[in-house]
Amino acid sequence: MCVEADSNAHGVLLLNSNAQEVSLSPNPSLTFRTIGGILDFYVFLGPTPENVVQQYTEAIGRPHMPAYWSLGFHLSRWGYGSIDVLKKTVDRMHYYDIPYDVQHLDIDYMERRLDFTYDKVNYAGLPEYLQQLKKEGMHNVVIL
Repeated sequence: MCVEADSNAHGVLLLNSNAQEVSLSPNPSLTFRTIGGILDFYVFLGPTPENVVQQYTEAIGRPHMPAYWSLGFHLSRWGYGSIDVLKKTVDRMHYYDIPYDVQHLDIDYMERRLDFTYDKVNYAGLPEYLQQLKKEGMHNVVIL
């Protein structure tokens, strides 16, 4: 992107799948070197920097907005060992008013570390507990 003295802006995108080198010299100037391939040039006319960014993201695709809750506070740890330890951890986080939106469960909840299973002895009642946390506004990430 180039922003001129009068605040007008424009941008150029060189899209190429081959290796490239870009050098900035004090002139000021840019030197683009590539070993080949198809050179696709996109020119974004602006006229403002915001317009250039909008035109650029329209060409390459808009960024994905993650779920709002996923930007919150997470607690992830291996080795809870049982649902009782997990429950005590959740209760302790709330007792001390530690910001806490998402609880992760690592592979120690699984039965013999088999995907899509859970240890029905040490983690008895896990599906119901996860539903309870959901009702309380918490989110859960189960690691496979």
